[in-house]
Amino acid sequence: MAFTLREASRRLRKIGPGKTVVLAGGTFDILHPGHLKYLERCKAEGDILVACVSGDARTRKRKGTSRPVMPAIQRAEIVASLKMVDFVFVSNLKPFSDFILQSIRPNVLVTSSNEPSKAVKEQFRQQMRRKYPEIRVILVPRYQWASSSSRLINRLRPICRRIDLN
Repeated sequence: MAFTLREASRRLRKIGPGKTVVLAGGTFDILHPGHLKYLERCKAEGDILVACVSGDARTRKRKGTSRPVMPAIQRAEIVASLKMVDFVFVSNLKPFSDFILQSIRPNVLVTSSNEPSKAVKEQFRQQMRRKYPEIRVILVPRYQWASSSSRLINRLRPICRRIDLN
């Protein structure tokens, strides 16, 4: 079940001390094996995996007006159904914004190391170290993810154009 950020935060506060909370973010527009590998990698870093699904407005801003393919609440419900994910919430904020970090209080952040670029992600890691030295930041190379929603959509476009949907 997907929660609001407030509800996820409230439920996380009830979890006993000593648990490692991992925060991961993504659009998860069309779930594919790369997403599963990414989330499995995230879960391996701690006890509780919290996934921030990018809201529709944030997704359109980052990926264009034709995205997302599915509304955020549907994407969140799919991610929430995965056994490695413990909590899911939808947000139009950056997944590692101060407000979200203060609400979730993660011990570990996991994100792609090269989206939008390696230089930007390394700069992000350095900023996080200075601002939140208690949070471990793990950058996962995208090539390990094996596929992407954008690639799948681009492969499906010609097929969909040939199909008469009327």
